[in-house]
Amino acid sequence: MSKLNDRRKEISELSAGEAQNQIKELRLKLFKLRLQQQRGEVKNSRVFAQTRKDIARLLHRLTVLENEQ
Repeated sequence: MSKLNDRRKEISELSAGEAQNQIKELRLKLFKLRLQQQRGEVKNSRVFAQTRKDIARLLHRLTVLENEQ
């Protein structure tokens, strides 16, 4: 399996609380990346898109969990 499929599977198995915690961590990571970018320390700008997509996947997971209840 690819890394993306592994990540999707991992996200689909999370509970609501775990997903919220990961969203907080990823948003903090994105904030720190923006600060690093301003200082010229970011070498791989693809990390921004990957982080945003992970946040979107987690938000979708929370929506699915809320609709199940």
